[in-house]
Amino acid sequence: MKSIRVTKYNPQNRGEKGRYTLVDEWTSISDVGKKYHGQIFTMEQYLVAEEKYIQAVEVLMQKTSVNQLKLLDLENHSHKTALNLSEGKTIPITLVRELVKMILREEVWGRLVAKNQFEIHFGYDYYMYFIGKSLTEDIIEELRKIDGLYVEDV
Repeated sequence: MKSIRVTKYNPQNRGEKGRYTLVDEWTSISDVGKKYHGQIFTMEQYLVAEEKYIQAVEVLMQKTSVNQLKLLDLENHSHKTALNLSEGKTIPITLVRELVKMILREEVWGRLVAKNQFEIHFGYDYYMYFIGKSLTEDIIEELRKIDGLYVEDV
């Protein structure tokens, strides 16, 4: 099984032990309005990054011909019911974009699973992981084409 980390964090800014400590960056939607590098981090900047993460999920689904994902280990922090989420629910590709937004915005959390192909996990501080046997080099190369995202083996 292959495991990769897909993030906005440039690996050149990692310290000796691999921790991202060399640059102070935003890590959450709650950082909108705070100062980084002398400038206010805006919602527009956040949305640009969020879109890249969603694009990465869509690339993975398209390249593996997956048209639905199962939501596992659901945690609902906002108690929103816009998608009528429940543990084990199958999410069609048409709703995956909205679900990933909700996860990245810390409204809900869960693992997204394409049986026998891959899983998508989301970590703290805006980390995203793809794990599975279907993570081929051509998929990884396609993910690397998304400007502003970094793909690393983990």
